[in-house]
Amino acid sequence: MCRYRPHRSLGQREVIRRLHRWAKKHFGDTKYRPHQKVSDALLVALHLSRLVYKHAYPSIWWGLLRETRPWLPSYRQAGRSPTFGTQAFTRMQKVLDTLVAVATPNQRLQQVVIDSAPLPVCRPKRMARCTFPEARWGYATQGEFYGFKLHVWITPSGQIVQYALRPANLHDTTVAFELNRRWGDFGTPKIIGDKGYCCLGFVFPPKKNTTYDTGWRPEIHGPMRKRVETVFSQLVEAHLRVGQLKTMASLRLKVVLAVLAHNLAHP
Repeated sequence: MCRYRPHRSLGQREVIRRLHRWAKKHFGDTKYRPHQKVSDALLVALHLSRLVYKHAYPSIWWGLLRETRPWLPSYRQAGRSPTFGTQAFTRMQKVLDTLVAVATPNQRLQQVVIDSAPLPVCRPKRMARCTFPEARWGYATQGEFYGFKLHVWITPSGQIVQYALRPANLHDTTVAFELNRRWGDFGTPKIIGDKGYCCLGFVFPPKKNTTYDTGWRPEIHGPMRKRVETVFSQLVEAHLRVGQLKTMASLRLKVVLAVLAHNLAHP
């Protein structure tokens, strides 16, 4: 991925060109219908470019792109439902499953770090009126919030290799065992967590009443745990927690684009 590494200092055209060259390896670069204005590969590249420039709102970013590219399709047809037509928003929903598969390919790893981060779907003053599907009350180090948690596997170099988006009321170990279903696909790596993952099968800092060796070595695993906080800070800086969302598909699309953009910029 190094040769595709995008950075905003390269300029918008060069960033989109590199992302397009990468996307053509995974998505079709052919217009399958006469009314299509862009291919799937270019569409994905244009959406990923928003994360490179850390722009919070997709519709506004798409409007900025159309100022210099008037031939682009509209982001969403005015006066229509989000599922109408084959505009930029709807077509991205159709390639969502492919995006998830590209973001989490099988690879052999020696060890990974596991952790979770809150993803609130609304501001605290609106929690009582929020009707976002599947969102639940949860607790994080920042306090209570309403929404979801992003559970990730991260390599020591900072690459996100697997993730899961689950309601905030689920315990970290519950989702961790869901992620462990693909443990063999990644070469049975050693999983390093914090004290929230105090169960067999994980390496974690021992508690005061722990009577067995958890495998935790502060000089080795301590710096690896700090890498997780750096990755979460980079995702927050890319406005992962900002923006108005109304459907689960929109949230999934936002998360997978953030993961792909992060892995491309920090291979």
